[in-house]
Amino acid sequence: MVGKTAIIQAAISIMRQKTPREMSVLEVATAAGVDPALIRYYFGNKQGLIQATATHLLEEIQSRSRIMLDEEGTLEVRLRKRLRMLIDALKDNPPFLQLVLNEIYAADKQTHSAATLRDVAFKGMELSESLLKQRMGSDAKVQDIDPRFLHVAILGLCTFFMDAQPMLRVLFDDVDGTQDLTERYIDFAANMILKGISKSA
Repeated sequence: MVGKTAIIQAAISIMRQKTPREMSVLEVATAAGVDPALIRYYFGNKQGLIQATATHLLEEIQSRSRIMLDEEGTLEVRLRKRLRMLIDALKDNPPFLQLVLNEIYAADKQTHSAATLRDVAFKGMELSESLLKQRMGSDAKVQDIDPRFLHVAILGLCTFFMDAQPMLRVLFDDVDGTQDLTERYIDFAANMILKGISKSA
């Protein structure tokens, strides 16, 4: 029997081309090679499948982030890794953040308790907060800042960069290739954040 993960992966593939609303259970079932009844058995309905997909994506990205941030490196190196990982994740799954906001944070309170939402939010925030701690190999001094704002800023910088691609293609029509532009943007964003959180000498 095909498991939940295979069905969720099929849904993720479809949502790279369509919005969750446009996606149908039949499409997912066909892509996963299962009977639609199995999707109803696992997830209840289409909404349950979408919410499970959002949760799966969030947990996967947070897990990858934890592994990456556990590696040694200076504050600058760790920050660049965090920015690059989020941008790459958004390239692979364009609707990721909107999916998480709509299907986890803004979902019916009967679906997710306040405690569950707080746990989800703070797991993500702690990943950004870890940038301010254990700066192995770095003697950078960091201001006493609210890590929640840092978390929101990092997410905002990454998501807007991806959402604004049509505008960026016009503004940076002299740049050869999106990879070069992405690296330049990561340099800019990392330097801006570092200057914002570092104490003056």
